[in-house]
Amino acid sequence: MQFPFLRVRSYWMVERPGRLSAVPQRRLLGLGALEGPAGCDEASVGLGVCERRNVSWLRTTEPSLRSCWLGRQLRELRLGSGVSLRYAEGVTGVPWGQIKAAEQGTHVLQVGRVGALLALYGVGDSATRELLLELARDVRCLHRWEFRADAPPLTEAVLDYLWLESHARHIRSYDPTVVPDLLQLPEYAEAVAQQSTSPVAWQGWACTERQQMLDGPPQMLHTVVAEAALRRPPGRSAAVLRQQLYHLTELTAMPNITVQVLPASVPPLPGVDGSFASFDLGPPYGLVAAVHDLADPVIHELEGAERYAGVFEQLSVAALDEATSAALITEAAKRSSNREE
Repeated sequence: MQFPFLRVRSYWMVERPGRLSAVPQRRLLGLGALEGPAGCDEASVGLGVCERRNVSWLRTTEPSLRSCWLGRQLRELRLGSGVSLRYAEGVTGVPWGQIKAAEQGTHVLQVGRVGALLALYGVGDSATRELLLELARDVRCLHRWEFRADAPPLTEAVLDYLWLESHARHIRSYDPTVVPDLLQLPEYAEAVAQQSTSPVAWQGWACTERQQMLDGPPQMLHTVVAEAALRRPPGRSAAVLRQQLYHLTELTAMPNITVQVLPASVPPLPGVDGSFASFDLGPPYGLVAAVHDLADPVIHELEGAERYAGVFEQLSVAALDEATSAALITEAAKRSSNREE
């Protein structure tokens, strides 16, 4: 999925006891965190957002999937331990309104405050505690993506997509028009970006950065790509397409990557008219699907995610098997080379 210049996230400044301040809505370009790289808090992040002492916290107007997931788990833990919001405030010093907003996914808590709440709720298992603290850090900011100078403003939906992509243990994707993102060469990604408003250099860097996960711990990628995508040069660059096809041929030999080609002769499946990805994160998060829209990816959980998982299975059954797909890709690469000669 190409990431164009998108709208940025916004925050309201809130004063005690909850009255909106006269300060207008601020837009933080590409900075979703209220915590800088050095771990500073809201009052010292140095963005001119929290300079006034009577400003106690910021409430986001655009909840992310990450903040909602963290909030759900914090609420379940609090209710499971029989702790009220007022009591949690009395013990941890975190205002009960902030705790409630965080449980709803509309407020970003400092990581230290999340740790204090976990201690109060009796989370003694180190693995569970670290998982939640890591999620709390990721809710505040994805430094890998948000602190690069040439990065476009990224919405919560795009950041959620990148987070899902890097944390999923099994990714299944379908692409009807281009080679799948995680299998693209930087030159191919840049050629595709030139056809949109995306920053070309950043797209090439992001392409390489996103693919690093396939070289780390075992992460499975299963993709179905339409045959037409193998014959369509990006930006009318036949040389780039040829390089991409040979690269794709090499990738089909990797044990954690499965590539299937959907022949042009297969009739379209009802309701399948665009690219999508399915992410299996395992417990406690489970299955999530993302449909690629013109701007933001649309995230689906629960029944929606299961529906797209079923659609992918239908596409996989209709597509060529791995060996036949690899042979078709190799033949397409050879034909591309012959045309250049």
